[in-house]
Amino acid sequence: MFAQLISFFNRPLSPPLIKHGYSKPIEQYRGLCALLVLSAHVLVHTDTLVDNFKWPIYLEYLGSGYLSVMVFFCISGYVIGITNDKPKLDIKNYLKRRLVRLYPIYLISIILCIIFAGGISFYVLTGNLLFLQNDSPYGHINMPVFVNYATWSLNYEIVYYLLFIALFYFQPKLWKLFALLLALSIACLFTNDSFVFLSNYINGFYFWVLGLIVAWSLIKATPAKQLSIPLISMVMLHLCQNHLGVGVIILHLLGIYTKSNFNWLFDIPFCLMIMAILTNKDNAFLRFNKILSYSLPACVFIYLILHHRLLEDTRWIMCLIFWILSLLFYFEKKISAFLLDKLTLVGDISYGLYLLHIPVAYIIKKTIFINNQGTEIVVKYSLWILVTFALSFLLEKKLQPAIKKYFIPS
Repeated sequence: MFAQLISFFNRPLSPPLIKHGYSKPIEQYRGLCALLVLSAHVLVHTDTLVDNFKWPIYLEYLGSGYLSVMVFFCISGYVIGITNDKPKLDIKNYLKRRLVRLYPIYLISIILCIIFAGGISFYVLTGNLLFLQNDSPYGHINMPVFVNYATWSLNYEIVYYLLFIALFYFQPKLWKLFALLLALSIACLFTNDSFVFLSNYINGFYFWVLGLIVAWSLIKATPAKQLSIPLISMVMLHLCQNHLGVGVIILHLLGIYTKSNFNWLFDIPFCLMIMAILTNKDNAFLRFNKILSYSLPACVFIYLILHHRLLEDTRWIMCLIFWILSLLFYFEKKISAFLLDKLTLVGDISYGLYLLHIPVAYIIKKTIFINNQGTEIVVKYSLWILVTFALSFLLEKKLQPAIKKYFIPS
């Protein structure tokens, strides 16, 4: 296995020039991730819909914001890889296609945010229209996200799309690329807050490149005998991994307290496992990685048990429950297959769901007033689900294809 790793890191990041088929499971899991993001936002940030209300604390762990976005980055890199597996890259056409895909629905989401907010400064509007919005300041320059806090990730997507052009033309060996990223990651651990944005870009880029690596078949693997997706088990491990935050725990044990993100090191195995399962790839290394992904949380639980801390926090208890369920449902397939099938449409409209769920929630909150809180919760959450999904469907399945046909006829 060690010789295989050496061979892997010596490979250049270059397109293999092969035909790629549409991966339905990739779209389905993207739909799942969209639902996990929506759950994270409305179960934790309840004030987006209802004031002076909180769900029971254990329900807050049924969503996954951070890790779901990292999976989004993996899938984004994968999609860019399979759609640009060619000898030459037409930069103009590549950027045009990306812009046509991202911008129309994004522009509509900004309009909805303006309707809610009632006004916006020219500086903030321009920055958000140019995808410059970010949660972390660029040194001393701050470009806040306008209302729709989920759109921070689009800024990262644009950066990665531009970096792909450099990757395509230079086609670096993987060990050189990862050595550079690792050096920058370590340097960011010991820098001041002005470089947090750089650390966050690097963190997400590991996942984006991982998706590209899977797309370009740089991990040599053969198709598994049978496509088997234990969805329930994967979701439980997804929730456990998201809330456990192994990277932060390890850094704290080493006495390192920093705002720079180092969780990628412990989330990469999980995302690689997800991508390998969804693309039906199999080899000895991927099987070892799957064992590692399921075993890693156990190390944290053992530490907590030895230090008599397992029951001190709802977070540890929920993560342990998720992990146990991931093991119990590992061999379950029938219910998972049924759920995957239902996620197909959600995957098709996942981009719309991601961009619209927050502004739709704010508009509902601003326009509907109900005195009884129980009735208010039922009405607003039901209306939010209905409007968000209906609007996402119309934009993704009707408007987006028409715009693409107009700007990219071929």
